[in-house]
Amino acid sequence: MTFTSVEFLFFWPLAFGVYWLLPRRAAWQNGWLLALGYAFYWAWHPGMVPLLAATTLVDYAIGRYLGGERPAGPRRVALWLSVAWNVGLLVYFKYLGFLAVSLDALLTRLGLPGSLPVLQIALPMGISYFTLQKLSYVIDVYDRRLPACPSLPRFATAVAFFPHMVAGPVTRPSALLPQLEVPRRLSAGDVSTGALLFLIGYLEKACIADTFASTLVDPVFARAGAFSAGAHWAAAFGYAIQVFCDFAGYSLMAMGVARGFGLHLPLNFDKPFLSTNLNEFWRRWHISLNTWIFEYIYTPLTTGQGFFRGRLDAGFVLVFLVSGLWHGASWGFVAWGLMHGLGLVVVRRYDEFYRGLCRKDRTWVARRRTRAYKLVAWALTTGFFVLSLIPFRAGSGEALLAFLGGLLPGHGGEPLVLGLFTLLTTVGVGVGVVVVEHLLGLPRFAPLTGRFFALPAPVRGLVYGVIIIYLGVFVPQTQGLFIYAQF
Repeated sequence: MTFTSVEFLFFWPLAFGVYWLLPRRAAWQNGWLLALGYAFYWAWHPGMVPLLAATTLVDYAIGRYLGGERPAGPRRVALWLSVAWNVGLLVYFKYLGFLAVSLDALLTRLGLPGSLPVLQIALPMGISYFTLQKLSYVIDVYDRRLPACPSLPRFATAVAFFPHMVAGPVTRPSALLPQLEVPRRLSAGDVSTGALLFLIGYLEKACIADTFASTLVDPVFARAGAFSAGAHWAAAFGYAIQVFCDFAGYSLMAMGVARGFGLHLPLNFDKPFLSTNLNEFWRRWHISLNTWIFEYIYTPLTTGQGFFRGRLDAGFVLVFLVSGLWHGASWGFVAWGLMHGLGLVVVRRYDEFYRGLCRKDRTWVARRRTRAYKLVAWALTTGFFVLSLIPFRAGSGEALLAFLGGLLPGHGGEPLVLGLFTLLTTVGVGVGVVVVEHLLGLPRFAPLTGRFFALPAPVRGLVYGVIIIYLGVFVPQTQGLFIYAQF
């Protein structure tokens, strides 16, 4: 069951209606949310429900232990037990097969006999997300930044909260647990805002991401090298739009559903295609994951007493290799992470060099503020991100090389023919929505949002109705998997 499936159309009204008919007590509301979370998980794979319960119990118990007055040594042992438990589960379910295949390929290249068995293990839904959430809870309790949660049902509700379970945002328990501690009250503002967020997210996912995949991205990547250079470039940029709309759309829907329960999830995307350097880009894209990685991995490494202390460049490379592997167990994801780690190193070194120029001659400060400079910086940042997604999507080394060859000027191949109707109703609408969404983030266009919400309710309702009619006519109900649900 996903947010775009037919089943969810029946699941959500029941979940919403019962929730607000219950007594206004946190325990009752949390109990219903907990039941919904486990029902949502059971609908995906009943056999994995015990795993979710077990991993919740382990970290709850460790959190309670760390919250007490304990000697430093045993507390440290308890922390590393939690890390080993969570990372061990992630390695077993997500990376064991990848490690076996990679080691087997290495042995074959070395001419050594034998082959390792590869286990076909089902990946538990959302394991990458609830693992990070629980780790942040345990680490925060260990560092005394967060008190241990005294209530097992409340902690279990935070872990199994179904809107963010499948693909984030990576919501810190420190942000969600205080909201679950107090009763929620039905608010017209939360309901209207949540409905709008869900509608925009559904438009991005079902209308833009899925149609870009089926009409533009999948056909070219499936036959990399067979199409013209223009088709390959269109597919590369189309995949960037697909990934953004798929994941940002899910995040908006998750935020919208949570608002319906009176709960707030963190913003996960902030108009990333307005970025003029990679640092800015990663502050705008998948904000919750990158904040987690830099707070719990990069900062402790580069400010600690180990090898990485002060080695900012090495820290960038390491954390993005970790980010690449977090996204998936394949060398394509590793290559993607390495590209962005090295890209951040280049950006940091360039900033140091440019600051030196500014100290010598203040005219360099003015040059950096010009439109031409910002336009070039934006083009380089966006182009780098688009190209980095090719190994992310290609699936194999052969497909990657074929696709890269297809990007070269003068590459022969058949054109990708799209009908005028498809261009207008899918590609045109998709590009238009993404462009308008990002333009509204610019200072000169930002007031338009306020003016729209100042319009009379019937006018705004008419706009929403047109969008809903468009979705009903041109976008069929799907069971399509969200891209980031597989990570």
